[in-house]
Amino acid sequence: MKFSVVIPTYNSPRELEFILCSLGRQTRLPDEVLIADDGSGEETKALIQSWVEKLPFPIRHCWHADRGFRKSRIVNEAVRQSTGDFLLFIDGDTFPHRRWIEDYVRAAPNNTVLCGRRVKLGPKISETISFQKIEAGAFDSLNSALLFSSIMGDTKRLSLGIRLPSFLCRVLHPRSRKLMGVNFGLSREAFFAVNGYDEEWKVYGCEDRGLELCLRNSGYTLTPLLNRAVVFHVYHPERPRSAEAHRLIRAQEGSCKKRCVVGIERTTEFATDE
Repeated sequence: MKFSVVIPTYNSPRELEFILCSLGRQTRLPDEVLIADDGSGEETKALIQSWVEKLPFPIRHCWHADRGFRKSRIVNEAVRQSTGDFLLFIDGDTFPHRRWIEDYVRAAPNNTVLCGRRVKLGPKISETISFQKIEAGAFDSLNSALLFSSIMGDTKRLSLGIRLPSFLCRVLHPRSRKLMGVNFGLSREAFFAVNGYDEEWKVYGCEDRGLELCLRNSGYTLTPLLNRAVVFHVYHPERPRSAEAHRLIRAQEGSCKKRCVVGIERTTEFATDE
């Protein structure tokens, strides 16, 4: 089975470098990486090109012009260009533990959507992160800096960064969980079955919830992957969700919608400069 990693990003080259560095250290390397770029500038382009030459797997930079929030559209295009049987999604402001892909590989049944979570690194420790530290293994296990940051109230949910045996995770986390775009995986078949992300969703917030509802309505099981497939979120100020995003999701929660109308299977050809 081939595993494709999809990374949405927008003008966050520092954090993107953390992800690419982390993916290059995986115990099970990705078969390919797709960067879904919602209109970043030249700095991001140059960074990606520099890592293309360093990493032992193909990287595709999928880009369109910056014309507002169009994450759904560029993520769908990245998936369309991918070749993997199983798709792994990780946000552009995070980076994975070195056994992230390995954990997904071990837990990847075709009829299940795997829902991971994140350790929310605080502002103080986030300032100290560098790709050199990641490359040196600073986040391969709990350390004094992480523990101190958690004790001081800087880092949140550090307990999710403790990687446990899979059988123990099933005991501790038996119930279904919501899908979070920061860290989830599903088969290519499942993503196409619901027509991917809704491209009519052009406001920030809740677009992942829309995908989740279509998957649930289509009969897919959402399985927790907590204390496995660990991901670290780099601190940044939270962007509030708009009233329009909340209105859209409330409308979908009251429906039995299984597929979005405008999604990955579109009738018009994608143009990168649109």
